[in-house]
Amino acid sequence: MSNKVKKAQNRKNAAGVSGQELLQIMMEYITAAIMAAMCVAVSFYAKDGYNQIGNAKFAAYRMVMIVGFSIFLVAGAVWLSVRLSGGKRGQEPFAAGFFSRLKERVSVTDFCVLAYLLFSTISVISGGFYEDALWGSFGWNMGWMSQLGFVLIYLAVSRFGGHYRGILAAFGGSSFVVFLIAVLHRMLIDPIGFYEGLNGSQMAQFLSTMGQATWYASFLVVALPMGVAVFLFAEKSSWRILGGIYTTVGFASLVTQNSDSAYFALAGFMLVFFWVCTKKRETLNRFVEVCTLFFAVGKVMHFLMQMRPNPDLEYDFITALILEGTATWILLGLCLLLCIFLYGRRNRPYLSVRMQWVGRLAVLVAAAVVVIVAGLIVLQSRNALSGRLGEALNAVSYFNWNDAWGNGRGRIWSFAVRVFAGESILHKLFGVGPDCFSSYVAAAHGEEAYLLWGDKILTNAHNEWLTTLVNTGIFGALSYIGIFVTAVRRDLRAWQQDYLLVGAAASAVSYMAFNFFCYQQVCCTPFVFLLLGVGEYVLREKSGQTG
Repeated sequence: MSNKVKKAQNRKNAAGVSGQELLQIMMEYITAAIMAAMCVAVSFYAKDGYNQIGNAKFAAYRMVMIVGFSIFLVAGAVWLSVRLSGGKRGQEPFAAGFFSRLKERVSVTDFCVLAYLLFSTISVISGGFYEDALWGSFGWNMGWMSQLGFVLIYLAVSRFGGHYRGILAAFGGSSFVVFLIAVLHRMLIDPIGFYEGLNGSQMAQFLSTMGQATWYASFLVVALPMGVAVFLFAEKSSWRILGGIYTTVGFASLVTQNSDSAYFALAGFMLVFFWVCTKKRETLNRFVEVCTLFFAVGKVMHFLMQMRPNPDLEYDFITALILEGTATWILLGLCLLLCIFLYGRRNRPYLSVRMQWVGRLAVLVAAAVVVIVAGLIVLQSRNALSGRLGEALNAVSYFNWNDAWGNGRGRIWSFAVRVFAGESILHKLFGVGPDCFSSYVAAAHGEEAYLLWGDKILTNAHNEWLTTLVNTGIFGALSYIGIFVTAVRRDLRAWQQDYLLVGAAASAVSYMAFNFFCYQQVCCTPFVFLLLGVGEYVLREKSGQTG
């Protein structure tokens, strides 16, 4: 083809791209840039080491959001005006038949997201703590502006996430470095200089570039499932290798971060993967490989940490079990035997229907275990269990409900329930305001809170779902939970279209399980909304609704 013909063809192609399409492309690049900047800024920014690191990260996050979304919203207004008027001459305006198209373009998850924003806004008014509700409590910063940011992240990625693979690459690359630094920190190797001047006790409490170990764990449990999904489901060997490396380092960090809440998150996302992996022989084999890898990594990390031990690091119950317990050696051996067994049957017919029932049964068993454990805790706390069972459960702190249960969560949850029970009907329905838990407690329950915690400020209930109930009321809590439940359900129903849907669902379940014991904050919540947005974009892309 001659140069003249090529130039003519290029001009024809350029002429064929409408202004609306160019704006769509521009919005996708703006979205990708904002998300990549957020991933890097939150992962790595720290103003003065671990000193006020939470505030420093939020300041970086807020800067990215304000600058990025200021540009995004201006460009979005132009995009919308062109879309409503019709991008090409003779093209039917988008406004024509708007309401008839609304049903097919707004998913149930979209509806929950918009409802949550509405009820969060109403809670600001119903609570009356206007200044506190705007940016939230000091050090947490989960006020209305943050809730708006989470909604914008979801909407931007779900509508303009054309470069979602690049966004995930930025998230995966930055999180891998964060994981690696955390593993080195547990071996008292400090490549970034954050441990300078800290004693052993302080080094046991802080990890990597995220700060406090629980904050770090919240980031870990959101990011890790996406890497595991790549290792489980990717077809190309190169991607499987990268996913395997990422998963290995992530597991090495998970078994050493020393927060029991992370293991509940692990159980949640591994249950999601098992439910999906039972549908095919190859993915089931890979799932068993992942289980084997997890227990093997735990034993390797125990050996490495013994070479450079931190005497001030006291393991939580499950961490000690994973690293030092005999039971995990047995589980490792069973996983290895199962790997060999499944490998030997690789050429035999696979009873996919029967195995799918195994996956469903696992979900039912997990639900039953949760109910049974909750029942045993209630019975044990009332001294209703006697004999050997009562004695055995008495030796395990988790089965003994009291004020000290769960590192003090027993007292906090009981207090939070009393707070909600004592609210007015208006506050019960619409809440006291985003991140206004401490403000309301100080105003309405200050004396009781002082008797329980002295001068310490109780910023949240250490259970995101209970905190959301107090802060945004029944309507806000239902819409917020609805975001996660509907997204997980829809992603898993369409998982065969793209394995990243499984990763997004697993991350959402992991976040829900972890934050049953923790809270919203900048190290995790923006990222789970990013992944929810990716899942929504993939669903829209496969159904032809993008653009």
